[in-house]
Amino acid sequence: MYLDYFNLSRLPFSIAPDPELLYLSPSHHEALAHLNYALTAHGGLICLTGEVGMGKTTLCRAFIDQVPAHIDIAYIFNPMLSAPELLQAICSELEIPCEADSGERPLTNKQLIDRLYQSLIERYANGRKVICIIDEAQSMPAPLLEQIRLLTNLETNRDKLLTLILVGQPELQDILAQHSNRQLDQRITARFHLPAMNKKQLKPYLQHRLKQAGNENELFSRGAISAIWSGSNGIPRLINSIADRALLGTYATNQSKTTKAIAQQAIKEVIGQPRKTVARPSTYKGLVGSVLAGILILMTAFLLMSSNPQRIPFINDYFGFNPYTALAIEKGLDVDRSDLTSCDSIDKNSPYSCLMLDWTVSDLKTLNQPLAIYSGESWRVVHSNQVKTKPEQSFILWQPIEGYTSAVKPGESHALIAWVRDVLADDAAMSDWQIISPDGAGQHDFLTYYDPILAQKVAVFQQSVDLKSDRIIGLKTLLALQAKSQKVLVSGEEK
Repeated sequence: MYLDYFNLSRLPFSIAPDPELLYLSPSHHEALAHLNYALTAHGGLICLTGEVGMGKTTLCRAFIDQVPAHIDIAYIFNPMLSAPELLQAICSELEIPCEADSGERPLTNKQLIDRLYQSLIERYANGRKVICIIDEAQSMPAPLLEQIRLLTNLETNRDKLLTLILVGQPELQDILAQHSNRQLDQRITARFHLPAMNKKQLKPYLQHRLKQAGNENELFSRGAISAIWSGSNGIPRLINSIADRALLGTYATNQSKTTKAIAQQAIKEVIGQPRKTVARPSTYKGLVGSVLAGILILMTAFLLMSSNPQRIPFINDYFGFNPYTALAIEKGLDVDRSDLTSCDSIDKNSPYSCLMLDWTVSDLKTLNQPLAIYSGESWRVVHSNQVKTKPEQSFILWQPIEGYTSAVKPGESHALIAWVRDVLADDAAMSDWQIISPDGAGQHDFLTYYDPILAQKVAVFQQSVDLKSDRIIGLKTLLALQAKSQKVLVSGEEK
């Protein structure tokens, strides 16, 4: 209806699972990395969960579209099946004859599994790999879960013959966590929960969909974007429904850009008018008191933060003649300040060491911590965010990680990796993930092996701090991780 009006070649916000319109947010990149793990691993069971409307099916379609030619895919979109029906569906998807001869009884479970196993063996011998994706897996009846477990037993002496991917709503996590399903749950080699989109991702998401539909102009005002975010809670399907209705309203009112008022009206039409509640007077007073108390606590915490950049000018005024002392004070070191006259003196009196940096301004800003700079006349201590021009010399105090001598690349094993996992697992958008064995056989140290999924997490983190997304854990990435975590490894212990 509004396509010609906005010079669009297709509906940009269709709720159909169209891979061509897929926007890969960092979380969706992470989810796709888990699916891609099925291409490199030696079989096993992978689990992807997310709320309704998060784009799980679209991700599956995008994954299927990009699999190499030697990969055979069985896609089951309706898991409300009996065990024999599931086996028949898989055989049908893989073009394995599963119909009984004329006049004979239907094939038994054993006969179906035998035919499936024989076909998997032949494909394995020919260098082919088989992946079975079960969508809406939270709807599987209990007997089907046991059949899934038995399917994971199809293997050679070295490799699994079938990789299973379970895709479902958050209830799937609860189902797998049940004691009766512990055998199946323990066989999951990778799992990821797809979170809702954050507010910063909404504008790029809208622009991506519009561009794919043929219009690169900004058709949503800032107020409209904010309203769509509030109304959708970051759920892509709701975003699409609201945005589609908002564009229709913009067309109907003969405007060039969607306003906040139009977006709010679209939300009412898509979601409905939220019910209003009135708090009791006593509850209201208690709420006001709680809010005021919270504000006071936050203000106090803000004033007491030792690393607050606003404190640094005072430190310079008092200790500006001695950058070693100034940085030591910023780090909260309890040492004799008169002894801190050089980097060597810091090394002797604390777990910290001087790290000289010949970095660009943009790289220095990624540190997010105080540093000493020399600009021709004197040393000063500033927060890295305050650096305007590249200093002649600069250094920070840091706690070196034992054993770290050079960059760590994907596929390598290093004691540093265990700490990196811990740091990145603290991010809400990347929580709920499981360490992967590269061969599914447990021959590697899970904690220290730099696997493909962790590499994708590192790439997303590098991008978030404006570093090159090369997945290599070099010094710049290491320092950015230290700034994020405020935790470092010293002599093998976390402090």
